[in-house]
Amino acid sequence: MNDNPYQHINPEPLLEAMGGDAGACRHMFGTFAKSAPATFGRLEAAIAADDAAQVKREAHSLKSMTALVGAGPLTDQLKAIEQLSKAEPPQSAQPQLPSLKKLFNAVAAEVSQYVEQVGVPH
Repeated sequence: MNDNPYQHINPEPLLEAMGGDAGACRHMFGTFAKSAPATFGRLEAAIAADDAAQVKREAHSLKSMTALVGAGPLTDQLKAIEQLSKAEPPQSAQPQLPSLKKLFNAVAAEVSQYVEQVGVPH
């Protein structure tokens, strides 16, 4: 049974891994909401500058965060960007930046919505 109301995230695996502790899950999602935008900003700047080493670092870091909140498509796109930065010679991820930004913003909005909803007693 999947009653996940979200389109870009899936909190169920993390919630399950935390033994159903909604407060702990909310805390982890809150951490994402606070730290992921700065990491994305660094990734965006690195992509714009075609700084492959920085793209690799930031994509890897953000990929871990997005996997935690169940943002599968965003995690997959970050993995692909990380692989581009590792290629010899490194390939530019600039063409992917508009779709990456749109998807990140959608994930960030849903994470914030989740944090707000879980904080409200049902």
